[in-house]
Amino acid sequence: MRAYIQTNKNGDFYNVNAFIANEGFSLLGWETVKFYDLAEIEGNDPEDVVVGGIGNVRGRLESLGLDRGQGEIDYPSSLSAYFGRKIWATTVQELFENKQNWNVFIKPKDVTKKFAGIVVKEYKDFIGLVEEHQDTNIWCSEIVDFKTEWRCFIRYGEILDIRYYKGAWDSKLDLSVVTSAVKDFRDAPAAYGMDFGLDQEGRMKLVEINDGHSLGTYGISPLNYAKFLSARWSEMTGTTDYLRSL
Repeated sequence: MRAYIQTNKNGDFYNVNAFIANEGFSLLGWETVKFYDLAEIEGNDPEDVVVGGIGNVRGRLESLGLDRGQGEIDYPSSLSAYFGRKIWATTVQELFENKQNWNVFIKPKDVTKKFAGIVVKEYKDFIGLVEEHQDTNIWCSEIVDFKTEWRCFIRYGEILDIRYYKGAWDSKLDLSVVTSAVKDFRDAPAAYGMDFGLDQEGRMKLVEINDGHSLGTYGISPLNYAKFLSARWSEMTGTTDYLRSL
């Protein structure tokens, strides 16, 4: 079994996620190979896991003639009961032309990380977002002042780990809400991140869902991270997940 791990141009792991993935797969006895450019990956074996940024992972799938099988999953309709706020789809241009709808958080809907999610309150906030010949589909969300946020790593419908990542460290997460949301996410991929936050009134709300193939570690152990990545990669490529039983 082999895992290709992305590096920077100097041959160092491109971020902490790559380092942790390398540790995890190595501990599990896998061969790990560094790569900077996708062209460096030898052969076309879909079982070879590729660990890297969103662009590289999806680029590798394209080169293998594979499709992830679903689009972005930020706000699944099956989890709308956990949003705790109004969330709707529109376009940058439509929002720009309707000032009464400003003072909202926006993020790309169809292309992950096309731009960083931001709050738009005035004209200057649209600089770089409005394109002359192309509109961009976006998610709009009412602003929530989260006191604390956690990332829940979900693998094969089970909670693999939960990591605090923002806000008041001494807040208490309501595990029953997370467990219920995992159960209700009927169209879930094999591995994904479920971010939950606690608002200033103490209510648990779903922040967003993130695909598992290039997800940040946030302190998860190397072994669990390798198992997490392997689950999603094998699903996307239609191959065997040799770590599923672990």
